[in-house]
Amino acid sequence: MTTPAPPTPVERSFRLWIAAVVVGVLGSALSFATMPAAPGATAAAGTIVGAIIGLLFLGAIVYCALRLRRGENWARIALTVLGGISAVFTVLGVLLTAGLGVNLGLLSTTVSLLQAALIVAAILFSFQAPANAYFR
Repeated sequence: MTTPAPPTPVERSFRLWIAAVVVGVLGSALSFATMPAAPGATAAAGTIVGAIIGLLFLGAIVYCALRLRRGENWARIALTVLGGISAVFTVLGVLLTAGLGVNLGLLSTTVSLLQAALIVAAILFSFQAPANAYFR
């Protein structure tokens, strides 16, 4: 039995999740590009571990987005939880660093907020009425 084609809101949600992943990869590349030339060994190890965890997280998002597109409700729930946590912590992180007077740079802040906006939009599309019917 084949799965019916996803309704427009599900397809939009899928595309927004993929766009959020692309923005996340670009943001990571930006972080590496703007990293100090000679960080200490501990900082370099932390950066590498952080990058690996980030890539695994983004891989999980892609996997769940593909399952969402196929109509698997567990993927929609997983994306909502993971994405919601990510978006909230991103916005809180930007606000906290700004409140502490830490300058992350306009480009880095813009990329972070763009990714959070894409995630929120993806979640909202996945719960529109045609999407809800698709997941039943």
